[in-house]
Amino acid sequence: MGLLDRFRKKKEPEEKEEEPQPAALGKYDEPCAMCGKLATEKKWMGQYWHKKCVRKGRKMAKGML
Repeated sequence: MGLLDRFRKKKEPEEKEEEPQPAALGKYDEPCAMCGKLATEKKWMGQYWHKKCVRKGRKMAKGML
């Protein structure tokens, strides 16, 4: 076997048993206060939020003052 044969050789697909992974990566398994989806990252104002939803919520709250 030559040096370049390693690079030319096609890789055979290996069968792996996949572990069930969570639907989304997040710090908390609580629903978001704004959108209602699971796997939230932040806790703000006593509720659980996604980072994106926190930014939107803060902008809306700022506009109400």
